[in-house]
Amino acid sequence: MEKDIGICDECGSEFLLSSSKMRSLCPECAHILYGYENCSHVFKNGRCQKCLWVGRMSEYIKNIKENQQ
Repeated sequence: MEKDIGICDECGSEFLLSSSKMRSLCPECAHILYGYENCSHVFKNGRCQKCLWVGRMSEYIKNIKENQQ
């Protein structure tokens, strides 16, 4: 079974396309920017086993997350 992998337009991380509601954003960025459901990340060796996200965040996303706290 072949998995389609995309590159997030916001953070530049690879992600599994089927894990996000948006084709151009990883689940993390889609969640923070548009409120879509996020992946319940399970990291192993620096990569989420469910969506393949590597934990990368753009400065814009970091600022949003910091202001939410």
